[in-house]
Amino acid sequence: MIRYILFFVLLISVKSNAQYSDQTNSFQPTPGKYVVSGWIKEIHPTQQLTYTGSIKISLTNTSAPLMATLHPVGEIIDGWQLIAGEVDIVFLEPATVPRLEIELVCSDTATECYFDDIRFHPYNGSMKSFVYDEQTQRLMAELDENNYATFYEYDLEGGLIRVKKETEKGVFTIQETRSNSIKQN
Repeated sequence: MIRYILFFVLLISVKSNAQYSDQTNSFQPTPGKYVVSGWIKEIHPTQQLTYTGSIKISLTNTSAPLMATLHPVGEIIDGWQLIAGEVDIVFLEPATVPRLEIELVCSDTATECYFDDIRFHPYNGSMKSFVYDEQTQRLMAELDENNYATFYEYDLEGGLIRVKKETEKGVFTIQETRSNSIKQN
């Protein structure tokens, strides 16, 4: 049984609401539990303790339609907050092609909001994704199965100098290396 993964690799800037709809019917889920996650950043005139934007999932053209709204969880980390949850696709008729819609909803009080790293994958699956620098093709970040990033920083010569890990409590440096060469006259 093949299960398909829907994954956005772009940063979406939203001033109102944005919606993704699978018009090509390329996403053909099977009944079961799925994990949905993504990151939201809201721009407010005052500091916020939590964001109120959401991700809405709907699966229609089926006898058991799915409607779910996922809200931010955990702390705001470097201006971003994780939205995560599970959705359960109960039943799909063999003759129907389901229509998946993912709506990215901004808070009414935000002047602007951003969404990043939206994921939709099977509950029993695992997912990792990678971000590379467009110019140098160096690995810049790796997102783990929980959608938390490990960041890689390089010096001007291309040597790895710092590795930072994003956690529920913030971003921490987990490795730092400095090297020096003796200048010859």
